[in-house]
Amino acid sequence: MFEMKPLRTSLAALVAVILTVPLTYQAADAQAGGRMRVLVADLTPAENARENFGRDLAEELRDRIDIATHVAMSDDDIDDAAREYDMRLRDLNCILSQQLAAQIQVPMIFCGRYDQQGDMVEYSAQFITIPAGEVFAVEPQTVGANDVDTAVEHVMAFFEATIDKVSQIAFCGMEYNSSNWDGALNYCSRAVELAPESMEARAALARTYLELEQFDESLAQFDLLLEADPFNINALESAGYVASQVGETEAARDYYSRYLELNPNNVAIRMRVAYDLAQTGDDVGAMGLLEAGLEQDPENIDLHEQYGSMAVRAAGAMQSMTPQPQGGEPAPLAPEVADLFQKAVNSLTVVLEAKGSEAPAAYLGNVVAAHVALGEYDAALAMGERGMEFFPDNAQVRSQVANAYFRAGRVDQAITTLEGAVRINPELPNAYARIGQWLLQEGRVQEAGDAFAQAAERGEQPADVLATQIFGYGYNTLDQGQGDLNGAVQAYNVARELDISPALRSQINFFHGYARYRQAEAANAPNTVQSAQASLPVFREALNMFNQAGDYGRANPGSNLGQFIEGTNTFIQIQEGIIARGR
Repeated sequence: MFEMKPLRTSLAALVAVILTVPLTYQAADAQAGGRMRVLVADLTPAENARENFGRDLAEELRDRIDIATHVAMSDDDIDDAAREYDMRLRDLNCILSQQLAAQIQVPMIFCGRYDQQGDMVEYSAQFITIPAGEVFAVEPQTVGANDVDTAVEHVMAFFEATIDKVSQIAFCGMEYNSSNWDGALNYCSRAVELAPESMEARAALARTYLELEQFDESLAQFDLLLEADPFNINALESAGYVASQVGETEAARDYYSRYLELNPNNVAIRMRVAYDLAQTGDDVGAMGLLEAGLEQDPENIDLHEQYGSMAVRAAGAMQSMTPQPQGGEPAPLAPEVADLFQKAVNSLTVVLEAKGSEAPAAYLGNVVAAHVALGEYDAALAMGERGMEFFPDNAQVRSQVANAYFRAGRVDQAITTLEGAVRINPELPNAYARIGQWLLQEGRVQEAGDAFAQAAERGEQPADVLATQIFGYGYNTLDQGQGDLNGAVQAYNVARELDISPALRSQINFFHGYARYRQAEAANAPNTVQSAQASLPVFREALNMFNQAGDYGRANPGSNLGQFIEGTNTFIQIQEGIIARGR
């Protein structure tokens, strides 16, 4: 009944976007002879400090950082690389060093600054990974202005103590960027163990768990990231996705809502996030995200399109959970369902007004169906008749309009409209089955039977299913409900006209015989010649039906078929005797 326009083609495309987060080491250029290069910049002096301390410390470190895993770039190499970008080695501070390292694919820099008071120098420095920008700060130290060696030893001790952390983080990044998930899990787990403060390693571990579909572990890591940085938009978005995968709907809403608070004006992201949430079955939560967007941009057609489609789907899902009566009007709408249908009407009408015949025809059908569900039949027909002008060759639109005509009590026009839809699309499902149901609800039993015969011929539903509807109408509505035995007998006859199974035919025969038996009993009540003459043919018809109901009687011993046959024979003999004596 309802359709929802897809907003993208592949969930894999989304996951690719979510997971495209740069991690530290990506290229062989980052290495020299299998070792990772380090760009050591001169420490930047304060205004009152002499330049030689920071330069001398850097020169000593370039000589000392020459170990199995890392090697410092030489002065000349740094200067040559800097000249390519109109800089010199002496110009490099922490910011420019990071920018240069990113350009030449060097995965780590050393930089810092210092101040001088008399003969004493106080310096602060750090190693920074590139491009993630994770900082490993050396504990600040105060030394003599000429005591560079003490400072070098202090920095090298920190570097050597830290290098295992940095290496594990680097290997974690390389394995992650190579999509080697087993290797990434190994190195990133170790990196997080050694450096729990590393946001880069934890992010890679969280996403590695996601790739391996270990969603609970992934969400735990994203939560730790968000504890350290509550405004990490990548972690918020990813955590929302992962929470939705493990069925934590409320948590997913919270992550996505916090994410969108940081990106309130990004309509494309809002729509994508809402779509992801809806894909988990949480249409109402997705609508909440879109409502915030519509408050900021109430004229945004894209938001209305997605919002209205989700409202239709959510309303339909809720309505399907409400037991519906057999035939007649549908059950009254729950307030929350009615509210969803109204929201669907409001937003999709905005889309239709804006796009006209360029809008998907399904939207028109959904608006008509929503008006019908709300009992707004005039509005449904006004929109439907306009829609048939927009989409004259769309069978689904005509089908929805036909339903609106029926609900408005215009049955013949409903039938004509639906038959027109069949001419457009001969494969339209259940068209004549619906016509038969409409006619049956109107008490037009013979016409309903003709429509059901066409439905069976078209293969819309099995003949037994269709005939059972007529039989059920005859029994429940006429035989037991209204006490209209003549109408019930007509319904039984019409049901038998379909190509039904022997078992169903036998059942209908029994109830047909029972209805005629009751009619004959009533006609025979005066016990006169005239009543005998009137009731005798009816008893004989009842007996004929009972005799053809043997399969039903054997399958249902409680029906007492044998007693009815015996009793009917007795009545026939009595009526024949009364008639003979009266001659």
